[in-house]
Amino acid sequence: MKERFLTDLSPDAQVRTTFLVQARERKVARTGSAYLDLELRDASGVVRAKLWDCDRQALDFEAGDIVAVEGVVEEYQGTLQIRVRKILRCSPDEVDLSDYLPHSRRDPEEMYAALMDRLRRVPEGPLRLLLLAIMEDPSIAEKYKKAPAAMSYHHAFLGGLLEHVLSLVQLGDQVCDHYEFLRRDLLLAGLVLHDLGKIEELSFSRGFRYSTRGQLLGHISIGLEMVQEKMRQIPGFPAELKGQLEHMILSHHGKVEFGSPKEPMFPEALLVHFLDEIDSKLEAMRAQYATDRDRPGDWTARNPALKRELLKTERGLPGSSTGGDTA
Repeated sequence: MKERFLTDLSPDAQVRTTFLVQARERKVARTGSAYLDLELRDASGVVRAKLWDCDRQALDFEAGDIVAVEGVVEEYQGTLQIRVRKILRCSPDEVDLSDYLPHSRRDPEEMYAALMDRLRRVPEGPLRLLLLAIMEDPSIAEKYKKAPAAMSYHHAFLGGLLEHVLSLVQLGDQVCDHYEFLRRDLLLAGLVLHDLGKIEELSFSRGFRYSTRGQLLGHISIGLEMVQEKMRQIPGFPAELKGQLEHMILSHHGKVEFGSPKEPMFPEALLVHFLDEIDSKLEAMRAQYATDRDRPGDWTARNPALKRELLKTERGLPGSSTGGDTA
């Protein structure tokens, strides 16, 4: 188990620990000597690192590998970085990925059990059959428990998608208690299924990146295909209900310019979009506050998801994921 994390580092400290290589690029300095420009990460964050005279060393690692690093912490333009002396690839069997990627503070098995408990209380009918057929599928469940909800903008940590969806389901029930004309089971289905395609769009076994299929198609198209395949396996699934579910997946980004092929055209579809917006934007804010907890002044750095700086209010937002690098 990894014993020393980035949050333990200080200027001039000796480093002898393991990291996940988030990025690796060979560059040439003004002096003409080659060096490796690296981004190393663990569950607590990301640090830049440099390996000088890299052409003189045999390097057997790539981005996505876990490596053992020896070096020293330096301060450069107010930011800590590591001057690497030695770097070696570790066997994947020797590491626990949760030490190297940010992850939900909540246990994924407990969250999934809570979600499944709610789905099993959906009234009998085609929606309940569909939800259970999807979420009880072992190949889907395994990925759903681990997937981040995004690469960087919100819930960008292991278990992030599940934490996000469970929050949405709880919000959806509360909104349905207030607006009694809403169809609760339809809203619930839309909230659970709208981002299903992210379990295939994103690769999260060694760092977070887009899969080839995810880059080509995106999670909306992939999720729609996955849900349609399960609906075909349910005899007599109502055509009208099928169209409504498809629309909720296609419209959940809200506007065409934000990636939705369609805009929401009935109340439950509109709510899937707005609840998704609320939960994702609040998490983006929470993560930014956590990242900039020690930043001087009244404002955070600019948040890339919200495209603005945030005022540091007296009352902070509670944490939900490990590490400060989830914004």
